[in-house]
Amino acid sequence: MKNKMFYSILASMFLGIIVGIFYPDQMLSLRWIGTLFINLLKLIVLPLIFSALVSAITSMGGMKRLGSVGIYTTIYVLCSVSIAVLIGLFLLNTFQPGFGIPASFILANATPTDLKPVEFSSFLLTLFPPNIIEAAAKFEIMPIVFFSIVFSIACLYTGESAKPVIAFFVGLRNIFVKMIVWLMYLTPIGLFSLLGSAIAEASLQNRLLDSLKGMLFFIMIFLFGLFLQMAWQFAIIKLITKRNPKDFIRSASGALLTAFATSSSMATLPVTFIVAKEQNINEEVSRFVLPLATTINLAGTAMYEAVSALFFCQILGMHLSLISQVGVFLTAIVAGMGATGIPEGGLVTMLMVLRCVNVPTSAIALLLPFDRILDRFRTMTNVWGDLVCAATVDHFTSRKEKIIESNNVAKINFKEIKSTSRN
Repeated sequence: MKNKMFYSILASMFLGIIVGIFYPDQMLSLRWIGTLFINLLKLIVLPLIFSALVSAITSMGGMKRLGSVGIYTTIYVLCSVSIAVLIGLFLLNTFQPGFGIPASFILANATPTDLKPVEFSSFLLTLFPPNIIEAAAKFEIMPIVFFSIVFSIACLYTGESAKPVIAFFVGLRNIFVKMIVWLMYLTPIGLFSLLGSAIAEASLQNRLLDSLKGMLFFIMIFLFGLFLQMAWQFAIIKLITKRNPKDFIRSASGALLTAFATSSSMATLPVTFIVAKEQNINEEVSRFVLPLATTINLAGTAMYEAVSALFFCQILGMHLSLISQVGVFLTAIVAGMGATGIPEGGLVTMLMVLRCVNVPTSAIALLLPFDRILDRFRTMTNVWGDLVCAATVDHFTSRKEKIIESNNVAKINFKEIKSTSRN
């Protein structure tokens, strides 16, 4: 069944590309199917995140194990995003694709009216809204994650009286998992409409090839950076977690294709849960790690923001010092982790990075024609990183538990030997 679904998804995406190129008007008339598919995914995402985090944290049995999983997840995310930004900065400094492009490409563009600068303090305030229901209505993910974690910890400390509440959210999570399984049968239809309508729109506006002219070198460098990011994570799967790499890629392929078609790691979250289950990743770990990693482990987005800022600086003839590039590095990490995993969320938070190096915000207009194309690739990178994160955390927590268990057995045996010698 799993192979049939994979081939159905590939066939639907191929058909969507063909129809989008040769019958763009007819394809655009079917765009509502893709919109409906994304809406169904998003309909499940928020309650799934909340119920999955609550059931995962409360099932860990105490703060000690929760702290262990949380620490491993945080370390992985910080390393992943940092490495991604460093890869991007290294490639841009090495190949310097922006030098030689006329600065008028940036200076002649007006600032997009639909993108507003984001103050860092304002970003922090959005993490703690006065009304959690209103935040959910606006599809703000980070407040939901923070509230879920605090709520779950409170349940652990409450004790016996909180058990009915915990059982309710465990049952709620199981219900949403069943809904996800049903929804996955609609995946080929949804991906056909999403990818086909995107191709059709670009074709009608003559942007399918023109959008890449003059910036092809930059795009190739960025895609190569994403490849390097996925490559070292692939090495972790093989060398550290000791999993079968081919089997892992085969299981992850459905999630990667969904990420490519939807341009949203959040909308892909239901599929990543299924992949984690197929890979026998501990459910307690995956239910905690995946929602959290999907929210903050946006390495592809962070790389995109860093390389774009440096690319614009090169176009404008600005030679950034080492200190300035460290500022880009740190700001890109924060901005990338705040991009929320929704389509083009990185464009908004990119303004934080551009302002760090005094690049006009009108520069973003240069990215708009081809941003949706690159967004699909960086979303695939983000989702791949989330799955590798879950597998890595599962590996280290399992190894730690085995070490603790073996130490306990050794202590028991030592006590038995000691008491026997006394007798």
